[in-house]
Amino acid sequence: MGKISLFIVDRYRLLRKSCGKPAVPAKRIRRCRQLHPASDPERYLREQDGRQISQIGLLIMAGFLLYVGAAMIKKPPEPVYDLTRPEGGKGPAVYQMEVQDGRGVRLPVEITVEETVYTEQEMERKFKEAYEEVCETMLGENDSLEQIKTALTLPEKALNGLIEADWTSETRELLDDWGQIVRPQDEIPESGEEGKYRLALSYGELVSEYDVFLMVYPMEKTEEEKFLEGLKAEIRQKMEAARSDENVELPIAYGGETLEWYTQESGEKRYIVMFFPAAAVILLILGKKQRQKEKLRAREREMLLDYPELVSKFTVLVQAGMTARNVWERMVREYEGKTEKGQKPRYAYEEMRITWNQMKNGVYESAAYEEFGRRCGLHSYLKFGALLEQNLRQGTVGLAARLKKEAEEAFEDRKNVARRLGEEAETKMMLPMFMMLFVVLTVIMVPAFLSF
Repeated sequence: MGKISLFIVDRYRLLRKSCGKPAVPAKRIRRCRQLHPASDPERYLREQDGRQISQIGLLIMAGFLLYVGAAMIKKPPEPVYDLTRPEGGKGPAVYQMEVQDGRGVRLPVEITVEETVYTEQEMERKFKEAYEEVCETMLGENDSLEQIKTALTLPEKALNGLIEADWTSETRELLDDWGQIVRPQDEIPESGEEGKYRLALSYGELVSEYDVFLMVYPMEKTEEEKFLEGLKAEIRQKMEAARSDENVELPIAYGGETLEWYTQESGEKRYIVMFFPAAAVILLILGKKQRQKEKLRAREREMLLDYPELVSKFTVLVQAGMTARNVWERMVREYEGKTEKGQKPRYAYEEMRITWNQMKNGVYESAAYEEFGRRCGLHSYLKFGALLEQNLRQGTVGLAARLKKEAEEAFEDRKNVARRLGEEAETKMMLPMFMMLFVVLTVIMVPAFLSF
């Protein structure tokens, strides 16, 4: 399969050449060189196209084999002489059929089968089944109709939508039409209270009504709730017995347990104190984002300040007769020597070093210069990369003059940058002043709030 695929690729390339077109489009070669710089573009693309054709061929063969196998395994359809009628309440069913006459010709036919219509005896049985179903479904989280403690779940349909259910509460002071217990829990007697619903089950025009009786009980209280309820009752008794006393005596023992009483602290003070840690967290997050922005601005400032010196040095070496590539190599070597002696790395020269490594690894010089400008992300560096790329296309004539002019403009831009940095320094003094003011206000306000 591989040799056949390569043969197809070669024939296709010959066909393109015969039509006056290149064997491989230039765009594909350029992308291949970007992604696989160490490979021969035409050979790599030939092998890639061959593999792709092989995969397509294998898929076509697999599909053909599956089709043949399915045709061999498939059994002829058996005649159908009856259709299943859908159950009542599910609506009509539509069957797409084919009818074959005596000549063997098949014609498409659409047949609509209406839903099942039940007799009165069958509906009595269905109503009974629906009643049993809704009585079980309506319980919700309760165990039985004799022990109702939480809200009911009253279904609107039964038997998969065949029968509709309509609920009406006849004890509205206890239960509403949606199954909610409306009477307060403390007003429901411990012995329970009887509730009643009127249930109407309907199917078409047939209606069957039932009375559903149930017993509602108050929800079971936890041990803590029972303890607090009894304790409050005892305190109320003591308050009733000593209405004229200035102080209300709290019980020191209840239910065989010794009690100790404390006043709860005001929640407002706690919330005010909690504001300051929350504000600190917000300031910390905002500060981190601000530091990231400052680093990006510092990188931009550094590269702008280094640009005039970089272009000036580049211009001097070009005027001395060196090629742009040799100048680039020399400046990178000098920078590497300084960093080995402990000089702090500089963003612009780091980008130059990356570009030099690209050129050593086979990347075209023009592409490396263009990529250098894009990575730096500043207009001046984009212009510098474009000048060098233009030098490769048009020759070195006039390069020194253009670089000299660029260096003069770069120094003017550097003056403007220095002036702007001075203005920014004056503005930055405002932030420490506001921070000191915030600290002073915090030191004063926190004790003041806590003393209330």
